[in-house]
Amino acid sequence: MTQEPANHRMDRRELLTLGALGAGTVLAASWADPALAAPQNGPARGSTPLTIEAKPLPQKVFNTEAAGISRRTHEEHYELYKGYVSKVNEIRAKLTAMGVPDPSRANQTFSEIRELKVEYTFALGGVKNHELYFGHIGGKGGAPTGPIAEAINAAFGSFDNWKADLKATGLAARGWVWLAHDYTDGSLFNYIGDAQNTFPVWNATPILALDVYEHAYFIDFGRNRGKYIDAFFNVIDWDAVNANLKMAQAVAQAVR
Repeated sequence: MTQEPANHRMDRRELLTLGALGAGTVLAASWADPALAAPQNGPARGSTPLTIEAKPLPQKVFNTEAAGISRRTHEEHYELYKGYVSKVNEIRAKLTAMGVPDPSRANQTFSEIRELKVEYTFALGGVKNHELYFGHIGGKGGAPTGPIAEAINAAFGSFDNWKADLKATGLAARGWVWLAHDYTDGSLFNYIGDAQNTFPVWNATPILALDVYEHAYFIDFGRNRGKYIDAFFNVIDWDAVNANLKMAQAVAQAVR
């Protein structure tokens, strides 16, 4: 992976791009966000590149086997992620081929522009959510250290309180949980998501993701989602989460 130059400074537009939760933003310490690279000859719509590429699965994820999350689970999970990448590219190609849409053909019940725009958020959310998730598993787990420990204690009272809240949220969610930093007030919150693109909260940057779709745990834990979440706590890479928090705080500082 190419390292970012130490003297690189993000401009205001880049920082603001990092500020949406859900289908919007992922800050993966070990994976670069594919939507941040400015295209050289991409479509004008949204200034997004025409295609993205799947990132290689970080090898550290396989360190989770001792905690009960198997290599097979990660390999199957990665193939699902690549499917989202493929669909992002397919939808972007269709939007580009459409050109400037005709408003007279748009309809809220069914229309091509509605279907493409809605499913684009699902596909791109699937890319970004998984890149965040894969970026911070495979660590030593346990209690966090550094700024994230201080932030969790300030927001939840203790690490144990945060764990209980995250587990309860994970058991209540249908798809995702995100720990996010709100850059309007500096708070942390465990958000719930039922799909790749629900429920976005603007001005918040996710710094940790927990995938609770069945594909993330069924091979190893069957229907016992709680046991999977317990294993997840044992494999968090807190260095990666600290890096995500640092980026989120940079977003907050930039918009003040």
